[in-house]
Amino acid sequence: MPYVEETVVATSRYLATLHALTDAEARAPSLLPGWTRGHVVTHVSRNADALGNLLHWALTGEERPMYASQEQRDADVEAGAGRPVEELVQDAEASSARFERAARGLPADRGAALVSRTPGSQQFKVARVGMLRWVEVEVHHADLGLGYSPGDWPVAFLELLLERRRRELDADGWDLVLEAEDLERRIEVGSDGPTVRGTAPDLVWWLLGRGDGTGLACSAGTLPEVGRWR
Repeated sequence: MPYVEETVVATSRYLATLHALTDAEARAPSLLPGWTRGHVVTHVSRNADALGNLLHWALTGEERPMYASQEQRDADVEAGAGRPVEELVQDAEASSARFERAARGLPADRGAALVSRTPGSQQFKVARVGMLRWVEVEVHHADLGLGYSPGDWPVAFLELLLERRRRELDADGWDLVLEAEDLERRIEVGSDGPTVRGTAPDLVWWLLGRGDGTGLACSAGTLPEVGRWR
């Protein structure tokens, strides 16, 4: 499955950060509004199991979406957020290991199997699961606000998210030019839009609806409001 190796490396970095986490730090706010670090860690663990549901579906044919509903997903995160840090870390390790075993165990010829996030929602190929998990681990690792930041993301990951956001913004009708100066890349979205330039980490962080655009410059004077990443 694509991106499994990248996900394993990213998970190792993420777990190393969690091993230094204290109970007080786990209960402190993350960089995500309304979520403590305990919420973030719980969400990443439940995401591993949710993506594992998709791998089970693809392997066995038994329909098993990521989540029974958005409401159930939110309730599970809330229920686990206040646990002692030892339980949070044990859960993170166990769920990550379950995901890795399932991902490595899926035969290559099952990659085209169609799966979905919730019952009845739009389906997609299970081959995307490795990429989805890589994104989840890297982005939420930075959301913890514990020293790991977009500047630590691999170049391949930055390029993946720049291209993904280009597609998403283009589909939403945006006109924008992104210039990642450190990568010497110019990315056009739509046509005749303002130019936003800066380093790839700063650009991607802003494109994900995080931060205030620090480090970026816009030809229109003010950065456009791209909104929170869905």
